Amino acid sequence: MSADFKGWPAVAAALRQMANKDVSAERTWSLNEGQRRSLRAIASRIQKNGVVLADEVGMGKTRIAVALAHAVTSCGGRVAILMPPGLGFQWADELRDGQVPSPPLLHSLGQFYGVWSDKAPHAPWAQHQVVLVSHLFANWRKREASDWWRWGLLSEVVAHLKKAQTRFPNGYEIASSERNGYLAAAVKTAAREIAARAASDAGLLSLIQNAVDGASWQETLNTHEYTSNGALRPALERAVGLGLGTFDLVILDEAHKSRGVKSGVERLLDLVVASKDCRRVSMTATPVELNAAQWMQALERIDVDASALKDCIEGYAKAAKDVRASPTIKPVRERFEAASLAFHAALTPFLLRRDKRENPRVKQFARCSERAINEYRREAEISVDPHSMTLGWRRAVCAAEALSLAASGGRDPAAQRLRLTIGNGHGINELLDRATCDDDLDQAQKEQDAKADEESGVAASALSSPPPASKQAKRIEWWKSVVCSAFPQGEGDALFDHPGIAAAVEAIEAAHRRPEQEKVLVFGRFTRPMRALVELLNARMLLRCLRDDIAWPQASVHEQEWAAVQVAQRQLNLFSGEGRAAIDEKLKKQYDALQVTRQGMRTQLLSRLEEGLDSQPTDSLARHMFKAMKESQEGIASVTRAIVEMLGDKADDVPPSAWADEFNHLVLASAERDESEHIDDLDATELWKRLADRLDKEYNRPEGGFARLMYGKTEHTTRRLLQLAFNRPHSYPRVLVAQSVVGREGLNLHRACRTVLLLHPEWNPAVVEQQIGRVDRLDSRWEQLVETADENSWRGDPPRIEILPIVFKGTYDEHQWQVLRERWNDLRAQLHGVVIPPSASEGDALLMQLAREINGKAPNFSPSGVICL
Repeated sequence: MSADFKGWPAVAAALRQMANKDVSAERTWSLNEGQRRSLRAIASRIQKNGVVLADEVGMGKTRIAVALAHAVTSCGGRVAILMPPGLGFQWADELRDGQVPSPPLLHSLGQFYGVWSDKAPHAPWAQHQVVLVSHLFANWRKREASDWWRWGLLSEVVAHLKKAQTRFPNGYEIASSERNGYLAAAVKTAAREIAARAASDAGLLSLIQNAVDGASWQETLNTHEYTSNGALRPALERAVGLGLGTFDLVILDEAHKSRGVKSGVERLLDLVVASKDCRRVSMTATPVELNAAQWMQALERIDVDASALKDCIEGYAKAAKDVRASPTIKPVRERFEAASLAFHAALTPFLLRRDKRENPRVKQFARCSERAINEYRREAEISVDPHSMTLGWRRAVCAAEALSLAASGGRDPAAQRLRLTIGNGHGINELLDRATCDDDLDQAQKEQDAKADEESGVAASALSSPPPASKQAKRIEWWKSVVCSAFPQGEGDALFDHPGIAAAVEAIEAAHRRPEQEKVLVFGRFTRPMRALVELLNARMLLRCLRDDIAWPQASVHEQEWAAVQVAQRQLNLFSGEGRAAIDEKLKKQYDALQVTRQGMRTQLLSRLEEGLDSQPTDSLARHMFKAMKESQEGIASVTRAIVEMLGDKADDVPPSAWADEFNHLVLASAERDESEHIDDLDATELWKRLADRLDKEYNRPEGGFARLMYGKTEHTTRRLLQLAFNRPHSYPRVLVAQSVVGREGLNLHRACRTVLLLHPEWNPAVVEQQIGRVDRLDSRWEQLVETADENSWRGDPPRIEILPIVFKGTYDEHQWQVLRERWNDLRAQLHGVVIPPSASEGDALLMQLAREINGKAPNFSPSGVICL
């Protein structure tokens, strides 16, 4: 425990005080009633054990955690917040608004040691009450040839501990004199500080001695001992943990990630040094994803021995399945009720979960529409019927389905993979490209496939291909050739005509044609089909703008766009007789007119911002950046374009304060956190040059931005600017196509969007919940529509969150979607109180009544204390 920490009873008192008063005067945000109840519930639990904070996506878990961190630090304690690397920006905003100071997110060992250098960006980590650490921080790749600074901390700490007892080990001075350089000096300084604290604290000294486990100083110089499985790797991690200091509270965000025992998150939890009475708080909207056993992992991550709870957890999961299958049998219902009560009693001391049933807008939806409370979401499959496909695509789909038989048992991984991905356009294109790929690219693809198979837990022996001369191998190759022959080479990119992409385009454009011209969020997994979708959407919108004489921000069609434009010409029957030169001429004419309008706006930018920023603090980042922009005249065109797009058609009529607000948002989104703090006039000019370059890169793009792609290689600055623009109702992009692994967690994309299209099928319902959670959040576009809905809307088609999966009928896609829905039902029974979904009893009055009774007896871990619906 930190020397100044007043203890958990004091924290509990601080939480109750915070929950019982209006904190808006102290912070730029306030707590709603549900969040206040959560603080009171945490106060009653945190004195005994850790807590799993499992509120549904979009309910404001981060704000609750920030309030808890504030209570701990106000009582003299220290807090470590462990999070995925992409969430640092969001956490920094919440902590700043909550008046909880912290240094920037810790990503790497070099950054860790940098605070002990001559150019230290801030004080050493142990001097901060709150430290943010990336989930990936402990994923160090040590090789025997690694630089000394990467592994030398432990040997330095051991040497200084020896010195504190008697003297340095023999040979230390000579070895130390050979360790030169910026980071080597920082490692030595860090080691001296860590050793000094350990020497004066029996508990810390015991930690490092137990970790070293009798190894001599000479043994700590063996680099191979620090590789991933090296004997001294845990001791090095412990030494780094001591450099961070001792913590009284550890908050683990997105706690469902990396559930494996040897995962990076588990190593990070072991690395962080906890005080004797440290508490852990895990934050996850999906503590259980695929099976009830994951409850055990969720509880273990808050340092709770869950072995005694195993029977009631598994018992409830089985009872929920049984009652869903046989709701009319009374003994089954009675067993479910008993299992539900036992499950609730077992998890209540550790688990808190608020869900959308507590959301006032969801309640309003149920009341006004007279529908089930969970029907504010609508799942509407976008079915792709093979009978409606061209002959080539029908052949490809049928051939891929046949591969499931020819390659049964997983004996040909490439064929199995093709068959599993035929519906999303990935497998087809892999075969189409194979003739043009060189050996190196083929090898890289094989290595990537092998890695995917390894991560999925498929045994290597099960993936061995059949002998080349066998009949099975010949059948597999024949079916592959059928797929390839369906698409002759030289006929353009087949993905533009992919039936799944065509269905997605139709659904997206239908949503955008609504009176509000709503935005659409698309999730996919593979970059090539997602890129094809983006290019086709932009090409179609380009042609429509030319037809309707609407400005399109592009002077010509670029080489990489022309294939998509040709497909769009054919699909829309627009300008189909005209070539690229004719299209370019039309674009150039309307673009020149657009530039005249933009120039007029640019001439007013500085005067508008100067007036609008006048009311903001003189030391604000926006004021500093405006002064630098005015003096350098850099970035003016990009800033003007960005602000005008965000404000929409009425940009010329809004007050200067609105322009200033958008400029402030732009500056914060384009700046890294370490750039935006401690700014002064001396470095403002250099910082503005960097920000202006980033804004120019984003807003001077040569292509139109009706649809944009966000994937793994998208820079973090671009992601923040895309998020900012997507949340504005008037600006581009209107469609954001996001790679699932990049966009499904942490991003707020809800201000102007209520439609989520799932381009590629998923197996894990928790992934889909996270995807939908990007738009189903507090203060979302959907909530705005509910607030303004009139009586006619409620009687007809009330506003809902729209979920649109692309499903190939009659193929493996359809099976996969059904598996997902069954798993989704299990998840809802565990977390949402929906044991029997409305679709299972629709049209049957008796079943509907039984479903209401059964769902009403589902466990509810809300801090409101309400167990039943």
